[in-house]
Amino acid sequence: MSLPTYDWKNTKGTSNRFCKCGSWKNHWLKFSGKSWPEKCSVLHCCNIATLGAHIINNDDNVSGEYIAPFCDSCNKLDDKFDLKSNTIVVSANIKETCEK
Repeated sequence: MSLPTYDWKNTKGTSNRFCKCGSWKNHWLKFSGKSWPEKCSVLHCCNIATLGAHIINNDDNVSGEYIAPFCDSCNKLDDKFDLKSNTIVVSANIKETCEK
């Protein structure tokens, strides 16, 4: 999915959300069709990607929550951040993905 790489934020309060995939990392793997990247998706971060993070974009043309590979530190960011240009995000809407 082609989305902007700028103006993303973490979605708060998602630690109690679950899907049929078993984890948000598995969800990303299933719906991206790609291999798990080695590095976090946040621009200028070189940490190892360990989890699927819930993120949103402030652009009016982008709606919904998405999952992207993040490190634990970037998953706790409070400020806006940019994603690396090659980042693949997948919908976090389970009614459109794993519960379909």
